[in-house]
Amino acid sequence: MGPPPEDLGKTMEWLKKAEPYDKAYDNFLKKKLESIIKMEYDADLLGAKMIEIKEYEKSVKVKLKEKTAKEHNNAFVFITINPNEATTLTQLQEKVEKFVNRNMFSAYRYVYEQRGSTEKDMGHGFHAHILLKRNLDYKPSKISLNTKNTFKGITNVDNPQILNIQHIGHDFAKDKDEYMTGVKTGEGKDKKQEIDKIFRKKNNLESVYGDEFFQN
Repeated sequence: MGPPPEDLGKTMEWLKKAEPYDKAYDNFLKKKLESIIKMEYDADLLGAKMIEIKEYEKSVKVKLKEKTAKEHNNAFVFITINPNEATTLTQLQEKVEKFVNRNMFSAYRYVYEQRGSTEKDMGHGFHAHILLKRNLDYKPSKISLNTKNTFKGITNVDNPQILNIQHIGHDFAKDKDEYMTGVKTGEGKDKKQEIDKIFRKKNNLESVYGDEFFQN
């Protein structure tokens, strides 16, 4: 190939005659063509066969995310929200309803409860239990962050006894669903559950919100 010419104006002419230049040009052209084909692929411009492949690719990605979530036991989220004393039931309802309908979740179930055990103290310590099926495009850490940002105005989001966020697997989620909607046992639980029913009726609350997503 020989040394480069001293005249810088002839440098490109000298480079173009070199074998490395040809290889670099071919590599550059290949990358550009791959980029164009990728755009055509994304825009469904490569015909029916490629569209079919693209749909299959999407389905495989979903299955891979489901497999990963199952392995890590984090396909579901169970949240308990205890609002501060300045928050009204209506304010809590508004926050919860907007929250469960966000794109982070593909399904939800939630209930409102209170801690009173007599009609006299009914409504004391009202709170919400929420069971959610995670949209697997959202990582658990992102969901926890978004949850805290949503409820930071009505509760202490840094205290897990006040705002409790659990990322859980299928079996534990099913147990939580049964806990929310079934008959509770234990000291004082049955009486409190009766007060819960009166509390919900008085405040026009459903016994449970959302659709069932566990098949018996």
